[in-house]
Amino acid sequence: MKLKQRFLTQNIWILISTILITFSIVYGYVQIFNLLNNSQINKGLGKTCSIIMENNVIIHKTDDFSQTEIREMVMNFNFDKKFYEYEGNEYRINMEEFTGQSGANYKVINLSQIVDIGNYYRKLIIFMFIVFFTSFILANLIVQKKNMKELIMPIMDLTSEVEKLRIGQLETAITDRGYDEVRKLATAIEEMRLQLKNSIYYQKKVDENRKFLISSISHDLKTPVTSIRGYIDGILDGIADTDEKREYYLSKAIEKTKLINTMIEDLLLYSKLDLNQMPFEKVKVDIEKYLEDCIEDNRNDFRNEDKKIVLENKLKKKTLVLIDGDNFKRVLQNIIDNARRNINRGTGELRLILREMNSSIIMEFKDNGRGIEKEHLPYIFDRFYRGDTAREVRGSSGLGLAIAKQIVEGHNGRIWAISEEGQGTSIMISLKKVN
Repeated sequence: MKLKQRFLTQNIWILISTILITFSIVYGYVQIFNLLNNSQINKGLGKTCSIIMENNVIIHKTDDFSQTEIREMVMNFNFDKKFYEYEGNEYRINMEEFTGQSGANYKVINLSQIVDIGNYYRKLIIFMFIVFFTSFILANLIVQKKNMKELIMPIMDLTSEVEKLRIGQLETAITDRGYDEVRKLATAIEEMRLQLKNSIYYQKKVDENRKFLISSISHDLKTPVTSIRGYIDGILDGIADTDEKREYYLSKAIEKTKLINTMIEDLLLYSKLDLNQMPFEKVKVDIEKYLEDCIEDNRNDFRNEDKKIVLENKLKKKTLVLIDGDNFKRVLQNIIDNARRNINRGTGELRLILREMNSSIIMEFKDNGRGIEKEHLPYIFDRFYRGDTAREVRGSSGLGLAIAKQIVEGHNGRIWAISEEGQGTSIMISLKKVN
């Protein structure tokens, strides 16, 4: 309900409740007044009395009138003064005389109480207005107390919390209490707080990444840049004095240039992944066919180095997963390249084992290489970790497995490693199956 409608509803409620309370109290007051005073004023009637006399002797009277009072009534009526006061009340006198069959003279005197209706209703109206305004004030106090609790106090709290946001205190959560509109406002401010907090977090992360990239680039590019400069200086200084030497020096310089290019590309890719700035265009893929294509792309490289790569499919039927084919291929390629570098010629073998669980498939990349030392195993997916043997290879940027971890987690999957030194390494990837 909007605040405008809410206030209108509250005003209508105040008016209706005030009218009902006033009517109830005034009606009760009139009934009690009439009961206590034995009055018929609410019917427009006053008290009536009757006196019957036979030959000036009282034979019937409805009230305890004395003989003297009755004579005064008769005298007032005869002198055309047709009013009489009795016990603080004023009565109108009406007297009729007639003669009976026996010859007796009869007088019938009727007294009708004169009621001042105007004064009575004036007092009643004054009482009614007092009750009305008292009820109106009480109803307003009740509504204002509710408004204070559900509107004023939440707004004051929001004002205080927004002031904290203004000075940069973003840790306190915004409470959403009060009317619907106030809660919506609090929710909007809370979302703004979270966005500000996230933006500051990402800004800090960008700054950290920028510093990290500068540090990493200066450290990791120093060796290939020095090598390139050395080869070029060797050509310029005449050390490479034959065509064969010059060709060798230039090929080495190109090789180092490619390494620099790979490192820069990996650094930029990792930064995008780390900041969640790289969207994934996921499609349903037959995982067996996908791995077969990936193995086929690498078969020649393994064959040229006298190494083996094989697929061992343990799936019982065709299984689909939801992946970004191009980006996920980079995961597999990084793992395969690491394995190929760390297995020996002639005996080296990489087996891609594909099996399924209840709701997921497991891809295991198992090699028979030298393995990873136990103390280094928990850190192999950290960026630029230098302690593990999987990273210390030529032509590597040191970010391959870190990038693989970011991409797999971006597909809501898991990646982990199992290894024993001298027994080889298994990189495991888990992805959810889809219908």
